[in-house]
Amino acid sequence: MSEQKLIEGLNQQLNREVSTFLRYMLQAASIKGAEYESVRQMYLEEVMDEVEHAQYLANQIEMLGGKPELDPDLTPPAEDVMDMLKNDAEEEKEDVKNYQQLADMAEEEGLFSLKMHMEDQGAEEDEHGQEMRRLMGN
Repeated sequence: MSEQKLIEGLNQQLNREVSTFLRYMLQAASIKGAEYESVRQMYLEEVMDEVEHAQYLANQIEMLGGKPELDPDLTPPAEDVMDMLKNDAEEEKEDVKNYQQLADMAEEEGLFSLKMHMEDQGAEEDEHGQEMRRLMGN
């Protein structure tokens, strides 16, 4: 395994995070009605978490000698609140897997601080998914 593969993986996850905070920002803006205010607030809070994740990833890419490369997914988000939550809970599961792989790669390279941060960000994504499932009533 090489640092280049790690940089590529970090860039892929950076784009997932950027795509996510853009999607959450748009979803929060589109949610209407008092019955969904808690979902709207959750998305607004998640935007900041995802921005922090993206910034950390960009910093690490630079630290490893790479360049952050942005190519976010700009697919319009779902319009139905339950579809939003369902889709995003699945995306969070994917992020947890990605962060675990990045943690393993960082460990192979002897980058233990990065490993721990990747595990922490994966844990935060898992919590986000759990909150979304709770809001769906699951």
